[in-house]
Amino acid sequence: MNERQEQRTAWVTGASSQIGVFLLPRLRAAGYRVFAISRKAPREPLALDPGVVWLRPEAALRPDSVAGLEVTGRAADLVSAGPLELASRLLGVRPSRRIVAFSTSSVHSKRRSADATERKAVLEIGKAEAMLRSLSRGHGVPLLLLRPTLIYGCGRDRNVSLMASLGRRFRFIPVAGEAPGRRAPVHADDLAALTVTALESEPAADFESAACGGATLSYREMATAIADLPSVGARVLSMPPRLLAAAAGALSVLPRWRGIHAEMVRRQGRDLVFDDSALRERLDWAPRPFQPLESDFSVPGECLRLQLP
Repeated sequence: MNERQEQRTAWVTGASSQIGVFLLPRLRAAGYRVFAISRKAPREPLALDPGVVWLRPEAALRPDSVAGLEVTGRAADLVSAGPLELASRLLGVRPSRRIVAFSTSSVHSKRRSADATERKAVLEIGKAEAMLRSLSRGHGVPLLLLRPTLIYGCGRDRNVSLMASLGRRFRFIPVAGEAPGRRAPVHADDLAALTVTALESEPAADFESAACGGATLSYREMATAIADLPSVGARVLSMPPRLLAAAAGALSVLPRWRGIHAEMVRRQGRDLVFDDSALRERLDWAPRPFQPLESDFSVPGECLRLQLP
C-alpha cells in the first residue's frame, strides 16, 4: 500500500445494505480506512478488521467518537448507501472531499403511484436529495447522485430475491398477463465498483444519473431467468392483472410478504428503464447483464468477514 493510499478515509452509511456488502472489500482493496455506519452496530465502535470500524449513526455524528482512528491531513470521502438525511447530517460534522450518494429511480417511477404510501415515500426521498444537493454545494463538495433501478446480488433486496422466494414456496412466479414492462436489474457489486471508480476519478464534479444494469429485458423475461435457477425450480404463471392484484393485497397481510401490493402488479406492464449512457461514458462503467446465479442470493465469504456478525 503506497503513501497516497494510506491517507484515504471513507465514511459509508448503509454499510450493511446490499451495496455496502460489496463496497467494503473494494474500498479496503483500494487502500481506504473505512468507517462503516449501521444501526445494527454495537454501542461502541467495533473494529472487525484493522481498516474497517463499525459504529452507529449517533456515534458517527459525534466529532470525537473516533478520535485517534481517523487519518489526518486529508478530508474523508463520504458514500451514502443508506438514508440521505444521515449523509446530510454527516456532512455538517465530517469534512468531506467528495460524496457518492445512492438514491433510487423510484423518485421518477413512483411519483404518480396509485399507492399513497409510495407517493409519500418518494416525495420524502426527493426532499432528502434536495437537502443533500444544497448542503454539498454550500460546502463546496462534489456530489455524484445515483438512482439505481432494481438492485440485486446478495439476497438482501426486495425484488429479485422476493421473486425467488415466491418461486421456491409456491413453485411458480406469478406475473400480470404478459408482463411486458422493461427492466434493467443492476448488480450491487457493479454499483460498488462504480463507487470506487467515482471516488478515484479526476476531476470531480457534481453529476446526477440513473444507474441501470447491463441488459434490458421484460418483467416476464426477468421472472423466467429467476424461475429457471435450480434452487428455485419454478415456472412463470400468467394471471389476469386484476386477479393478481387482488391476490397481492391478500398476501401482503402476512409478515413474510409485507410490502407486496396491487401497484407493484400494475407496474409489471410499464417500462422502468432510464438513460444512464452519460454515466457509463463518464466513468467507463460497463455493468453486467442480468444472468442471475445461485451465488446472487447470499453474501460472499470475502464480503461476509467485514460485515457485522
